[in-house]
Order: sequence, then structure tokens, then C-alpha cells
Amino acid sequence: MKTLVVGAAIVDQMMMIDRLPLSGEDIPCRETKTVIGGCAFNVASTMRNIGASHDLCVPVGTGMYAELIQKGLKENGYPVLLHTDAMDNGYCLSLVENTGERTFITVVGAEGHFEKEWLDRIDLSEYGQIYLAGYQVAGASGQILADWLRDSKTSARVFFAPGPVITTISSKIMNELLSLHPILHINEKEAKDFTQNEHIETALHILYERTGAPVIVTLGSKGTAYFDGSGTKIIPSEPARVVDTVGAGDSHIGAVMSGLALGKSLEESIAVANRVAGAIVATQGPTMTKEDFDRKQIICFTA
Repeated sequence: MKTLVVGAAIVDQMMMIDRLPLSGEDIPCRETKTVIGGCAFNVASTMRNIGASHDLCVPVGTGMYAELIQKGLKENGYPVLLHTDAMDNGYCLSLVENTGERTFITVVGAEGHFEKEWLDRIDLSEYGQIYLAGYQVAGASGQILADWLRDSKTSARVFFAPGPVITTISSKIMNELLSLHPILHINEKEAKDFTQNEHIETALHILYERTGAPVIVTLGSKGTAYFDGSGTKIIPSEPARVVDTVGAGDSHIGAVMSGLALGKSLEESIAVANRVAGAIVATQGPTMTKEDFDRKQIICFTA
């Protein structure tokens, strides 16, 4: 089963710091790193490492950042499916504290401006799964993407990962997307913020009532909870040394989709996703090369 990964590739400018500065304060940076990231790129990277068939659908603009992204896509074997001369791509300043927690400051570029004509050229009959990132529906492209999925009447299973912008997506667009019965993938804070409920089990039920499809909530070191209509289950995680948490959620949903595409159960897929996310948080940056992934000997899916 082939997956279409829709979202962004952006330049991640990572700064490793002891803690976030106070207003007006000046603090030193221990280390900097510039990498290609973005939710969709990170998801696709995990799917590539696992060996699940997919296409990466991200806008690439024209300019300094777009050149870096195009180079990164080429190095990883991805063609540019969407191109615009109208603007450069954006970038993200990722502030990573010594606890591994990350804070983002994002400058939006071409990746935040999908065009209807681009999407109309995609033959969705090729895909059994579609991934959609939240950043793209929180901004100018939200209605375009929601209309596209609704009007396509695709039979593909939709996975929606709203991310930290979940509470900024307009209620109209969110209602339209949830009515497509997507498998929702969010973290504990996002679940509590969106449902306004501090109890994860209750939040899972609330979200399931909105989607009618399995809801997956990552719980960090506590594992992953999911509700599929028959009951709440928690799949535990193995202990991991946290370097930074950038890309952890993306790698998790990438592994879940890979497992389902390869015919595994949701529970099996989540168990592997927990291991993959554990390997990512122990790695500096949002992705791993195939060589690093293989070297870590992550137990993935067996025939």
C-alpha cells in the first residue's frame, strides 16, 4: 500500500541552549546545526528507512532556502512534485534546551501556500493512505487542502497530525477535516488543550466521537495510548536517552503508517513506532539517515 505524505519541507536551524532566555536576556548557544526538516519530510524519512512505499508532496519555492531543500530532497531520492517561482521556502528556528525539549519559531514560505491546481494534478487512486500535517491547514492553505480531500472522495485512509498548532486551526476547517474520519495522531498536551480535558482517557473518547476512527496520543516516556472504539490501550515505551525531541512525533506517525501499509495491526505498528521515536529522541536532529537507522538495529516489522 502506497502513502502520500502531504505537508512541508523546511530548513531547520537548530540551536542547543541550556534553557530558554527570559525577555531581554542574552544567553550563550552551545551548538548550532542546520538540517532539512518539516513534518512531512520527517515522516517520509522514517517511512523510507523502514521501507514503506510512499511519495513526498511538499512545495518547493525559489531562493536560498528552497535551494537547500531541493538539494536535501535530491540526496534522499525525492523528486520535486510541487514547484513555485512566487517565493522562497521558509525556515524554523528550533531552540533545544538541555532537557531535550524544543521550542519552535517558524517563518512561513512556499510550503505554507498550496495551490488548488497543484493538488488537482495528483492522482489519488494510486494511494491507500494520505498523511496531512497541521501546519499547512493552520494557515493560508487550510481551506484549499480541506476542500481537496473532501471533494476528491478518496477511499484512502487519512492520517491527520495537527501538531502544536491544533488549537489555532479554524473550527470550520477542523470540523471539515475530522468529518473525513481521519486517524488522529497527537501528543498528550495537544489532546488536553484541544479537548479542554485533563484526563487522557476522556480526551480519547471525545476525539473518537469527532472522528469515528482510531485516535493515537503519544505520552512521551509513558508510551502511547490509543482508542479504537473498543477500549483504551497503552503501549509502553522502552527507556531512551533524550538528546532532543525534534521530529519525535513525526517519526512516530511515520512508523505507524509504515506498519499499517505493510499489513500490520495498529497495536503492532504503535509498538514499533515507540521504538523508532525513542531512537529519534536519542539522535540530534529530526531525522536519521538510512545508515544510522540500520546501525541502531531498531526492531521493525517481520514478515
